[in-house]
Amino acid sequence: MSAPRISVVIPAYNAAAFIEKTLETVAAQSFKDFEVVVVDDGSKDDTAVVVERFLKFRGLRGRCVRQANKRIAGARNAGVRESAAALISFLDHDDLWLPEKLEKSLQEFDLHPDADLVCHNETIVKDGKVVGTTNHGPAVPRMHERLLFKGNTLSPSCVTVRKAKLDEIGGFCEDPAYNSVEDYDVWIRLAQVCRFHFFPAVLGTWIMDAGGASSKVIYHHTNLENMLRDHFSRLPGNGWRLRLMMRRRLAWVWRAAARALMAQGDCESARRYAWKALTHYPFDWKNPVTAVEWLARSLAKR
Repeated sequence: MSAPRISVVIPAYNAAAFIEKTLETVAAQSFKDFEVVVVDDGSKDDTAVVVERFLKFRGLRGRCVRQANKRIAGARNAGVRESAAALISFLDHDDLWLPEKLEKSLQEFDLHPDADLVCHNETIVKDGKVVGTTNHGPAVPRMHERLLFKGNTLSPSCVTVRKAKLDEIGGFCEDPAYNSVEDYDVWIRLAQVCRFHFFPAVLGTWIMDAGGASSKVIYHHTNLENMLRDHFSRLPGNGWRLRLMMRRRLAWVWRAAARALMAQGDCESARRYAWKALTHYPFDWKNPVTAVEWLARSLAKR
């Protein structure tokens, strides 16, 4: 059997209750020359049974790969290794695609043959309600710097990328310190070897996490800070302009953490991040505003 045009890689962990809904949107694709590679990342439920039953029942080309838990980066890497196609489309186990997702992504590769990665937009759903639409991109000549200093502009379930480029950079980093930011890290590294192309079509749905404990916010932003510092350490040069850009970017991370913690009512944890953002980079008006907001919330709670 000849290789498919696209491999759909789906990392899954304890997804038995909802992965069929995700797989239904894959089965409904208007473009049919694809395979499905689901990686059951050490699930404690019947994820693998549900996936294998679905693939057989719907007659889909593909398989479920079982492995001990390696977290999402390890699951994605396993899926890429198992893939037979030259193009990889990632799909998280609780996200959804529109039927034209693969067809239109391939059209963009055909229209832009120099592209190594294409990315579309998606609807954002929280608590069962549509709360917005992503606006990924834009592609710029210095994409590596754009991602590093301006923030993440891609989402895994929107990306189709050449497998050869993922192999070239060594795939996703499986270091636990990169967990929850492993996708952002891989886009930064791909930007050094890839041509990115964004197109404005909305072709999927991102099921947004409804929230989480303060520890989850702190965990994510700590890993984000560590990942950015790692990338900063590899940049050539150490001029004042570069140092200022790094300080501004880290302050952005801390400000985001402070605001997320305040939204949860955890003003005590937010204090440290608001203060770090303000003192590290006071030139951005949003940092003193966040500090004032923290003070107002703290006084109101007394």
